[in-house]
Amino acid sequence: MLPLANYQVLATTDNGMEALRLIHRFEPDLIIMGWNLRGLSSSDVFQNLIDQHLCPIIVVLTQEEQHVLSEVINQDAHHVILYPWRIHELVAAIMLAEHRYTRESEHSQQLQRLEEELKTRKFIFQAMLSLIQQRGYTEQSAYAVLRKQAMTTRKSLRRIAQDVIKGTWVPEHIE
Repeated sequence: MLPLANYQVLATTDNGMEALRLIHRFEPDLIIMGWNLRGLSSSDVFQNLIDQHLCPIIVVLTQEEQHVLSEVINQDAHHVILYPWRIHELVAAIMLAEHRYTRESEHSQQLQRLEEELKTRKFIFQAMLSLIQQRGYTEQSAYAVLRKQAMTTRKSLRRIAQDVIKGTWVPEHIE
């Protein structure tokens, strides 16, 4: 069935520890996992995979395993499918899991960029405050001297701000 969705099987196992080892060895583009693993609980394996965020994960549950459906959903599976499935259900599940994984990755990257931007602004404001309090600069002149030093030395404004905070660089005079 997987070739219809442009995938091929790299490995299969029913042992949780072996599954984690195989996943790190092959670095798959998709994981389809059942909930009947031995050795290491399916819940532990699944949580480990979610935390690592390696690829989309589809969880296959049997009728008898439906009681764990809410757990799987709460742990953020990219898709859940009930066994037995039809080929078109699996293809749709793979497409949806890929889409959710991609969106999740994009949101994570965007969040990291925003967090870095926030850290940069924090450093700049701390450096400006330091220049205002210790050197008598105005807010505009403190920012201007930081920006000028960054352009002169071809360093980032964040790096210059960190140097001011550490005390490794201070402007020579008020401009």
